[in-house]
Amino acid sequence: MINNLSGLPYIPVSGKGAESQSRTDLQKAAEGFETLFTHQLLQELQKDLQGNSMFGDGVEGNTLGAMAEWELASHMAKSLDLGILRQLELTMTAEGKANES
Repeated sequence: MINNLSGLPYIPVSGKGAESQSRTDLQKAAEGFETLFTHQLLQELQKDLQGNSMFGDGVEGNTLGAMAEWELASHMAKSLDLGILRQLELTMTAEGKANES
């Protein structure tokens, strides 16, 4: 049984606060997806290096390479406008209007 709910985050379910929270969550999700998408592209590009890596061979090289790829993908996703957030917003707006009718 839960006796104290004061540690739980406040999540508005309607009104302006809910729209703001929904926008923030959507933005975080879109940024995460753009990073993941960019990381997948980088991994595909790395396949053409025929096993050569600037981080060396073996487990250590693979681990360092993966971390560097992820960091690069994160920076690329932030600097490029892939349009994923805009597309998600358009889709959610369209779904919201469809549900209202």
